[in-house]
Amino acid sequence: MLGIGMYKLIEKMEWVEKYLAISLFLAMLLVLTVQIISRYFLSVAIPWTEEASRWLYIYIVFIGASEAVSRRDHIAVDIVPSRLSVQANLILDILIHGVFAAISLVIVYRGYLFAERMDRLSSVTMDVQMSLLYAAVPLGFTLIFIKSILNVVISLSKLIQPKKDRVTATSHLCE
Repeated sequence: MLGIGMYKLIEKMEWVEKYLAISLFLAMLLVLTVQIISRYFLSVAIPWTEEASRWLYIYIVFIGASEAVSRRDHIAVDIVPSRLSVQANLILDILIHGVFAAISLVIVYRGYLFAERMDRLSSVTMDVQMSLLYAAVPLGFTLIFIKSILNVVISLSKLIQPKKDRVTATSHLCE
């Protein structure tokens, strides 16, 4: 089976992603609260709050997408997998996450090129380079790539050396 070190790596990545997403969400909540209080109670519009909250939300989405791949909570049609044997289900899981990984690499590369081109532009209200916003795409898909590869390795190890009691392709990574 897989070494303890790999599961520790997965747990550490999930921990970092979870607390990063929570921190970004709390920051977004704070920015939106400032916007609401300033606009409706103080009659002062702070222009950067709407843009900052949008940027934070975009990063939350991409970090959350990585967590969904890690937990295998992404949208899926389960008509076929529910009718397959355990081994066929594991093979299907390997193929699905292999395709995820391949597509993620393409998106990382193209996203990086696009973010690099946006380096010349700055945001309207915050005067920050737009490349920082568009860097969310390659960052998020790099995490998705890593999680997809880890899912492939775990499913492959379950296929090669199945545990008799709990062998399923959809079980959480850290079981």
